[in-house]
Amino acid sequence: MTVIEIYDQSRADNKDVWKIVLGKHNLTSPMSSYSRPGVTTKSQSYYFTQSVKAISVTSTAKGITSKHLLIGTIGDQVLAMDKRFFDPRRSVNPTQSEKEEGILPLTDSLPIIPQSYVTHALKVEGLRGIVTVPAKLESATLVFTHGVDLFFTRLAPSRTYDSLTEDFSYALLLITIVALLVAIFVTWVLSEKKDLSEKWR
Repeated sequence: MTVIEIYDQSRADNKDVWKIVLGKHNLTSPMSSYSRPGVTTKSQSYYFTQSVKAISVTSTAKGITSKHLLIGTIGDQVLAMDKRFFDPRRSVNPTQSEKEEGILPLTDSLPIIPQSYVTHALKVEGLRGIVTVPAKLESATLVFTHGVDLFFTRLAPSRTYDSLTEDFSYALLLITIVALLVAIFVTWVLSEKKDLSEKWR
C-alpha cells in the first residue's frame, strides 16, 4: 500500500491565532492560479500481509473524530486501522515533536490486530464493498458491508466520548445538583442576614 499526502506550506508561517480567527491572515500574499503554491508531498509505502478486496474511510458528522481505514480483506472480513498507521511522515526514530503530534514509529509492515476486525469472527461472503455513513453522534459512524452477505454495525473510532455510559449514575448527578442548589440558597440567606445586621449597626 502506498500513501501520498499533500501539505500546503504557503500559509504555515501564520502563527497569529487572532489573525486566523478574524480571517486576516496572510492577506499580503494573495493566491493566484498563475503562481506556484508552496506545496510539498510526502509518500510512504507499507507492506500489508493480506490481499485487499475493498477499502473505505470512516466518516462522521463534523469530521472531528479521528479517521479509520476500513479494509475488506481476501478472507471476507473488515479490518479497521487507525489512519495514523498510514501517515507518510512516519520514520524509524520520530522526534519528540512528532511523537507529541501522534506520529507512530515506522515498522516493516502494517500491524493486524485481531481485535480491530469490525466483523469480529464473522465473514461477509463475497465481500464487494464497504459504505460508511455519519451517525447522529459525532463519535460514531455507521458501517455497512455488502456482498453475498450483508453486515451492518456502528463503529466509534475515538470511543464514545460524547455519550454517557450505561452505568452512569443519574441519581448521583441529581443529588449533586440538589446539593448545589441548597448550598446556593444557604449562602444567599446568610449573605442577606449579614447585610441586614450591618445595616442595623
